[in-house]
Amino acid sequence: MSRPAVTLLHGWGYSPKLWQDLTTQLDAFECHTPELQAPCSNIESWTDAMAGGLPDSGLLVGWSLGAMLALCMASRHPAKVRGLLLIAGSPHMRTAADWGNGLDDALLEKFRAGFRQSPERTMRRFLAMQLVGEAQPQQARQLLESALCDANTGREALERGLEILFSADLRKATLAPGLPLTLVHGRADEIMPVAGSEWLHQQHPASQLLIVENAGHAPLLAEPEKLAELIRALHDTA
Repeated sequence: MSRPAVTLLHGWGYSPKLWQDLTTQLDAFECHTPELQAPCSNIESWTDAMAGGLPDSGLLVGWSLGAMLALCMASRHPAKVRGLLLIAGSPHMRTAADWGNGLDDALLEKFRAGFRQSPERTMRRFLAMQLVGEAQPQQARQLLESALCDANTGREALERGLEILFSADLRKATLAPGLPLTLVHGRADEIMPVAGSEWLHQQHPASQLLIVENAGHAPLLAEPEKLAELIRALHDTA
């Protein structure tokens, strides 16, 4: 009997190494950890390009940008997704007149300019922002540093990914009725405000929302056994 499939999508600036400890907790699953390098200029085209490489009817787990890709995948290619777990996700990162759950344009533009001038330094600052509010910041730092991309080697793909991260708007994304959805968010997240997950929970009342009080943008990533429990629970309901 074949094992159920789970695909794990990392965030911007990271590699699949992020999931190395988690996959050791998921012996009962066939784990897929694709490397995410933006091949195009928008999240819809990127999702379409990824779809062929994903197993059918699997669980899909995404963190940050990976959560946005997972949400888009579930909307555009529902046959690929039987259960969805979004970690520190949001349908839209940028504040707008009709969206107060994002970050101001000035902050995003400052980050974009900083990456162009000094990509490695900017990514280090980005990592530090993710640790704000963490109860065990050193443990989370070790995990994130181990999976951080080389900012100079992959600069072009990182710039494309950053543009997609800032511009993607998935507020109109639709999910299949009854699709199991679990949302995990850190209360102190300064990159993707927790209000984004709260909004998704309101749109999908049957979803499960777990707000981690002592966490920022990387809730439970440094606690693979807890994430594995959530994935197993999602599988049991899917």
